[in-house]
Parts: sequence; C-alpha cells; structure tokens
Amino acid sequence: MSYKSINPYTGRERKTYGNISNSELDEIVFESSRAFLSWRKTPLYKRQDLLNKLADLLEIEKEFHAATITAEMGKPVSQALAEVEKSALACRYYAERADEFLAPRKHSSSSGSSHIRFDPQGIVFAVMPWNFPYWQVIRCMAPALVSGNCVLLKHASNVPECAVNIENVVTKAGFPVNVFRNLFIDHSQVEKLIESDYVRSVSLTGSNVAGEKIAAAAGRNITKQVLELGGNDAFIVFNDADLEKAAENLVMGRFQNTGQSCIAAKRLFVHEQVYPAFLGLVTGRVKALKAGNPADKDVFIGPMVNEKAVDEIEAQLKKTLEMGGEVVTGGKRGKEGACFFEPTIVVNTPWDSPLAREEVFGPVLPVFSFKDYEELICRVNDSRFGLACSVFTADNKLMEKLSGDIDAGTIVFNSFAKSDPGLPFGGVKDSGYGRELSEYGIMEFVNIKTVSVF
Repeated sequence: MSYKSINPYTGRERKTYGNISNSELDEIVFESSRAFLSWRKTPLYKRQDLLNKLADLLEIEKEFHAATITAEMGKPVSQALAEVEKSALACRYYAERADEFLAPRKHSSSSGSSHIRFDPQGIVFAVMPWNFPYWQVIRCMAPALVSGNCVLLKHASNVPECAVNIENVVTKAGFPVNVFRNLFIDHSQVEKLIESDYVRSVSLTGSNVAGEKIAAAAGRNITKQVLELGGNDAFIVFNDADLEKAAENLVMGRFQNTGQSCIAAKRLFVHEQVYPAFLGLVTGRVKALKAGNPADKDVFIGPMVNEKAVDEIEAQLKKTLEMGGEVVTGGKRGKEGACFFEPTIVVNTPWDSPLAREEVFGPVLPVFSFKDYEELICRVNDSRFGLACSVFTADNKLMEKLSGDIDAGTIVFNSFAKSDPGLPFGGVKDSGYGRELSEYGIMEFVNIKTVSVF
C-alpha cells in the first residue's frame, strides 16, 4: 500500500509516498510517548496559545491549504476554503474554552471532600477520511492536543499532501517535536499501533467497514474508541415549511462536496400537500448547479474522489431504477470528466432499494412523500444509521415532539445539518458512538479522575 496523490479532475498523479517501516513506526511511537511526558506538564495556557497560533496560520495560509484539498480529492475550491476556515475556528474554540472545560470540579459525595480532575490519557491515534481532509483531523486533534495528549495520524491514502501539510503547519505553529506526527502506514501497521501500550485512544471517522475493523482491534486491547461512521440522514419538509428556504438548504445539505459527506441529507421526505411544489423548486435548483473544474470559484459540483466512487453510485442508482424508481433530473455520468456524476433526483423510490437503505456517497437524492406523523417516524427511523436529521416546520410543538421521536445524534430545525465546534457531534446505531467537538468531545480524550480526601 502506497499513498498516492492523484488529481481526480485531471487524472494526473501528483506525488507518491512510501510506507514507513515497522522499526520506524516503533521509533515514532516511542518518541511520541517521550514527548507526552513533557507535553502533559506544559501549562495549559501555553497549549492554548499554540492552538491560537495554529488557527492564525491556517487563516493566513488558507489559499494554499484549500488548493491542496481541491487538487487531491476534488472539492470545489470555495468549499475547500470554507473547510480550512472552519478548521481554524475549531482551534480557536478550544484555545478559548479549554481552561473552562478542564478545570477541576468540586463534587458532592459521601466520600469526604471530593473533586474531579481531567488528566490527559497519552497517545491518541487518529484514523481519518479523505472527504474533509483538514476538518476531520483538526476536530480530533485540537481537543486532544490542548488537553495534553499526543496525536498520531493515519490519514486516507489518497490525501497524503493534506496530511503532510497539516503536520507542517502544526510544527510551524510551534508545537513540540513528536507531539503530532503523520504516519504513512498500511493496515497491518494500524493494528500494530493499536496494540501498543502507549496508544490510549483511537478516533476514527470513516466507513462502517473500517469502523468494524478498528473497533475489533481496539476491543481486543481494551482501547477507548470514538467512531463517527456512515449516515443515511433524513431531510423532512412539512406542509407549513418555508419551501424556498427549505429548497436552498436541501441543495446545500445534499450536494455540497458533491454529496460525499457522512452528514449529507440522503433521504428527502416531503408532506404530500406540498410535494409537487417542493419537488419543482428543488429540481430547478439542482439543474442550475454548475459542474466543472473544482479550482474555479463559481463551480459547485466537482469530480467525485475517483472512478470507483462513480461506479458504486451508478450501480446503486441502476438497481433502484430496475426496482421502479424514476429519474427526475440527472442520472448519468457527467460530461466534465471520468470522475463526474450528474446531480440526480429520483422519485417513486422503492423502500427496499439501495438508494433508500444504503449510504449513498455522491450527488443522488431519493424523494419520498408522507401523509401522517406515525408513517413518517417509522420511515425515518427504519434505518441502520442514525447520524443527523434536518426538519423544516414552523410548529414549535411539533419540533419538541420530533426531538424525542427521531433516532439520531443530531436534529436540526429549519437548516441543513452540519457540525459546529461548540456542539457535540456523533451518531447512534451504525453511525457510531462517542462524541466529537464541544466540551463532550474533549472529555473523550481525558481520564476523568475522582479524588477524595477523608
């Protein structure tokens, strides 16, 4: 296994990186464990200052970092810029709030005078995906580092330059050597690393297949895990919704990053009274999306990550159409290049079809109508996934009811679902467990230690 940077728009190979050896891996892990001993003792305010410096550099160099994202995985550059800016925002969030989150807390008990302290664990092993190559790393790295841990990164094999850039900018910000390291390692070395006594936590964002393998390896070694996996998120439009606003948010929520997002709106449910009108609004907006060179700032739809991804989504669509689904717009490979697929809307989608049951990682949207509340809840929750849900309605009582009835880690009303540094993010069921971001996210990377004095 090698790490290859291939531009999905041009098809040209940019650079190849070879794997490190097992002996090199052992040396890095040992040096990281040594760095931890001093890093954990570094005053918190100094760790916070370094995070602020990292945020400064990401903002100053955002054009450079965004261009690498676009070149390696095809994200339109305007969206890549937003990703880098959001990554800087996460750094600032933890730089500003870590002292509050990590401060010891008095705790009433029958065990004398008690308090809770929050100590770093050791090495956090981050296994990260290609679709948000900076944001996914930063949202794990920022809380882990500021709380006194070291981080070892195994990034996706198709975004090695992003991984190198992240390591370089962390070093440039002034973090000590070996506190954060990028690793070019293969799958067998991943298991070897999880077996290390120095690795105390594993944080994975990725596919369910990857999640099963990482969870099994970590479980054998009683290593803590945070898993953010797949999604098949619902987007619900009630008959009292602002349809124009809902259509605008749906298109962004489904088709940004060319639909390659765990938290994308992947199943649209529309009340039957507004179904025709809303379908027309959405179809018009989807047809107007500009596809092309992702380096152009006015392009919204770029290439998918590779031709294999196009093959997979084409197969899911083909099977669904054979079962009775009908294409409203799109449905074919894009003329812009081998890795393009047209933004697609499908109606009359069979409930047992791939588009309804599986995670669809690309620009295809199945549409369903509903009549009553019970039917809707049954359909929305009838999924092995439970990452997020978006709902458009003006009814506050309905919002409260839905908040309890929908089985997901996040519910957003009158906007599309997206992660925010100040809010916990994660899923239920096959979408994973544990939480990232916010105070809850930093708690995943510390030892919550009880201290009692009698």
